[in-house]
Amino acid sequence: MKKTTAILLAVFLCLGSVMMLASCGGKDADTTAEGTKTTTAADSGSEPGDTQSDTAVDSGTEPDDTQADTQADTQADTQPDTQTEPDGTKESTSLVEDEIQLYEPRDTDHTPVSAANGTELACKFTVPADGRLTGLFFESCPTWTSEGSGFTVELYKWDNDYENTVVSSPLFTQEFTDWQDNKECEIDFTDAVENGFQGGTYMWIFRGTTANIGIWAYDPSEDCEYFENGVPGNNGFRVVAYVLVPEE
Repeated sequence: MKKTTAILLAVFLCLGSVMMLASCGGKDADTTAEGTKTTTAADSGSEPGDTQSDTAVDSGTEPDDTQADTQADTQADTQPDTQTEPDGTKESTSLVEDEIQLYEPRDTDHTPVSAANGTELACKFTVPADGRLTGLFFESCPTWTSEGSGFTVELYKWDNDYENTVVSSPLFTQEFTDWQDNKECEIDFTDAVENGFQGGTYMWIFRGTTANIGIWAYDPSEDCEYFENGVPGNNGFRVVAYVLVPEE
């Protein structure tokens, strides 16, 4: 009986030992798995977001900062150094008013030249390259005491000769009616073109639209060329060109 009891006691002790060993083995496995996972996270020292943040800090600049600097530099390089006028000329000096006399006065009386019924009286002249043509002044336009006289004045850019010049459209045209005998005629180009026309060679044409209208004439100027109905003439028409020229 004692022997049987001893055997049973030994069996129970063995079973208990086996169960305890199995329990200890499971805990070690769980602990090892959890410990490995925890150790990996701890050893890395940062989450994925931390790495991106550190990189941005180390670079010392944001993408937006680089783009803004580049854009500012580009705009600074493309800013114009000088101001220009609509026709492309650079405004470097101030301009003052002046006159170009398109005839030569003489001691004897001036002569009236008729432009009746479409007759064309014209003058070719040159404005300095750095000047501006702002107007014309016809000092006297006779009507031989007639009433209701009229005429037109046109301005052309000179193109090699008379025929080629009048083929193009005039730069400026103005018509006058009911003209009084020997009244002066003043034309302002700045009403149509701000600051007038840039320097160059031009031709004006005075064309009568009625009978008994014309221009007084003196001697011709060496700096001008005159025409009557497209043919070179010797009358220096009594006309002045208004210009703007650089101040000395």
